[in-house]
Amino acid sequence: MRVHLVNPSEVSFGTAVITPRWLYVLAAATPARFGDPRLVDETLEALDPLDIQAGDIVGIGIHTANALRGYEIGKIARDRGAHVVFGGIHATLYPNEAHDLGGAHAVVKGDGDVVWARVLADCSCMKAEGLRPLNSCRHAGIWCRGRATCGLRYRPSGAVPSIALFARCGGRTGSVLASVLRTW
Repeated sequence: MRVHLVNPSEVSFGTAVITPRWLYVLAAATPARFGDPRLVDETLEALDPLDIQAGDIVGIGIHTANALRGYEIGKIARDRGAHVVFGGIHATLYPNEAHDLGGAHAVVKGDGDVVWARVLADCSCMKAEGLRPLNSCRHAGIWCRGRATCGLRYRPSGAVPSIALFARCGGRTGSVLASVLRTW
């Protein structure tokens, strides 16, 4: 399993116009057990889809101008058997779009470095599809779809809901969210 971090672009200039900071922030936030992530800035060089293997984790950061290319990469990666995780300002504003158009297993809303290690751990345990969107309040977190396989993963930090608020989909989700919002 390998971690790929991709900055999508329709055009490779051969030189970075503006190298995105998020690539390096998430690379630094990647736990050592996952190895060094492969960083791909498509303004420098296009992604080779053959580098993506089944079981890999592909993180794609999008803004509105590169969202369509990001969705294309997401669908390619998912077709190759990789776990697809979207982040960035566009994915934060339109998480369902990343699921529907980009084949996302998960969308990280807000500051990805805070939850990146947990996202990788869940993907490596093949649980990403088992998490549902729970954090519909202003504290964005990780939005995933599918049937729960992971059990309760909620850990409060103070009175404010954690950015990585997870809960089991099987019956207790609503009560967990209700208790979080009451304490908040």
